[in-house]
Amino acid sequence: MSSCKLFYRPDIDGLRAIAVLSVVFCHAGFGFAGGFVGVDVFFVISGYLIAGLILKELKQGTFTLANFWERRVRRIMPALLVVTVLTLLAGFFILMPEDYKSYGKSLIGLMLFASNVQFWKDIDYFASNAEEKPLLHTWSLSVEEQFYVFVPVFLLLLARKSRLHRAFVLLAIAALLSFVLSVYGALRYPSATFYLLPTRAWELFAGALLAFSPARPAREKAWPAELGAAVGVVLILLPCFVYDHDTPFPGLAALPPVLGAVLLIWSGSFSSPLPAISKLLASRAMVFVGLISYSLYLWHWPIFSFARYISIKPMPFHYWVVLIAVSFVLAVASWRFVEIPFRNRRLLPSRSQLFTAAAFAFIGLFSSGIVLYRGYAPGSQLSARTQNLATTGKFDMSYVRELVAEDVPSKLVHLGVTNRPAKLLIWGDSHAMAILPTIDGLCQAAGITAIAATHAATAPVVGYFSRNRWGMHERAVPFNSAVMDYIKAGNVEAVMLVACWKMYGKEAEFQTALGKTIDLLLAAKVSVYLMKEVPTYEFNVSKALVRYSHKGRDLTQLGVNLASVESEESVPKEVWQRLAARGVHFLEPVPILQARSKSDTFLPYDEGGSFYYDHFHLSTYGALALKPLFEPVMQSLNSGNHTVAQ
Repeated sequence: MSSCKLFYRPDIDGLRAIAVLSVVFCHAGFGFAGGFVGVDVFFVISGYLIAGLILKELKQGTFTLANFWERRVRRIMPALLVVTVLTLLAGFFILMPEDYKSYGKSLIGLMLFASNVQFWKDIDYFASNAEEKPLLHTWSLSVEEQFYVFVPVFLLLLARKSRLHRAFVLLAIAALLSFVLSVYGALRYPSATFYLLPTRAWELFAGALLAFSPARPAREKAWPAELGAAVGVVLILLPCFVYDHDTPFPGLAALPPVLGAVLLIWSGSFSSPLPAISKLLASRAMVFVGLISYSLYLWHWPIFSFARYISIKPMPFHYWVVLIAVSFVLAVASWRFVEIPFRNRRLLPSRSQLFTAAAFAFIGLFSSGIVLYRGYAPGSQLSARTQNLATTGKFDMSYVRELVAEDVPSKLVHLGVTNRPAKLLIWGDSHAMAILPTIDGLCQAAGITAIAATHAATAPVVGYFSRNRWGMHERAVPFNSAVMDYIKAGNVEAVMLVACWKMYGKEAEFQTALGKTIDLLLAAKVSVYLMKEVPTYEFNVSKALVRYSHKGRDLTQLGVNLASVESEESVPKEVWQRLAARGVHFLEPVPILQARSKSDTFLPYDEGGSFYYDHFHLSTYGALALKPLFEPVMQSLNSGNHTVAQ
């Protein structure tokens, strides 16, 4: 074990600046689609500094858990509590009742150091707009807080048993296990892998293991550190531009930024000469941004979140410039008047005072969260029309099925009259799930049995898979093959393909796979129906309708010109025309919904409620509005007169 002599590293503050700026620019949409890797850089830095501090004090015999957690409280809690209290107050004036209730739930999770667990459970493919949750960014703080609970205790126990020399090997094994779990989970359980400590711990351990390396003396050859720093900065910055929200993460994709942060910290650890990049990181401007990075991270997200909430529609570039400037101003003020006084013990200098104040603050905020989540009456302040829009803009989760190959046919969703052989198979992604309540009701009325094979963000075609964040990836191929084998075995008379076609349509590989799928279906002698999707909005339509109605704004402003609806189709018209010529029956939902809204434009609602659940999924009300679209299909199946294209 090294001496782990810790001294101030201005280049690490500069590395913090890179991390926080990448996150802020990512959230502002400034071309840093993969800037979320800045959080991973923060994890490495935290692991390195915390482990180094603990090791130093353990060697000196001065380490205590009370001292350690006092420093963590002084470092993290004051600014966090200030931001949380002000966010709580702002939410009272800005958020709708239901969303303020959701904020209360987030507040409970934060006070229990479990924001990451709470958001893992709440934020998924069908969740409300995550970008409008003011405390969403605190998930990463919870990961670090959980790390601060376990690792100090682990190292202290080893030290007391005179086995601290084994810490490196044990931490390395834990890091390897966590990494393997992260790689596996990023493909199979993306939401849990993103938020939870077991699949993020290896990033913190990477920094912690670096703290075991011996102090670096001055050396004659500068090229190893120069090369390490250059490679490190590339490994951090490149993902900021090439990753996006569809990149499976963390897993293997998190390895470059983590290694990049490790290399930059290692390269700057030599006493002299300092690599050129490390000198740049140690410059006054970079160091200053690094010093305020924690407050900037805390402030930027609620400001962005509330701005999105108020505007509803996407904001222009200059709005984001102003929001970033405001975030910087608040961050500087928070650092100067909150962080520094507490860390320098000018405020609440004694440990007892600090812990007592923290306890009262936590109790107060936790109680506030309980009151909001349990006692607040959502909808009590809404007009009848607004309440109706909120009620109808829902998605019936009982029909959500994320099936895999092994589920075919035993776990296919059964609809209608379930004691008869199935005549119709609904095959598709989450858009297919959205229409299942309607299909279920129509099948029951017609005395027909139908089944459904669905998985979110997974196109119903053979020999193809999408790499989007929410899909099955490679597992889509055996799943869709199993569905096709089931159809070819003569189990159904008709197949209805339902998907968000624009999600996949630009890829030539998908277009080829779609044609092959249709050929196989026609060869199986089944009738083939293909339902087009509804227009995709750039914002959550259901929430926009509720907020517009609540504020008395003109709902027709949310209408879409039909020409723009046609222009957003990514599948070339020639592809649809060829399929139609083969005898595929196309189901067009837009004309039916437009007729209900009685408008020249496409409106996402009618007098009865909201057609949409989010920005592109039909609500259950919207799906039920499409009964006239599906009734001829049911009549054809019931009469036995359905046609099979040749």
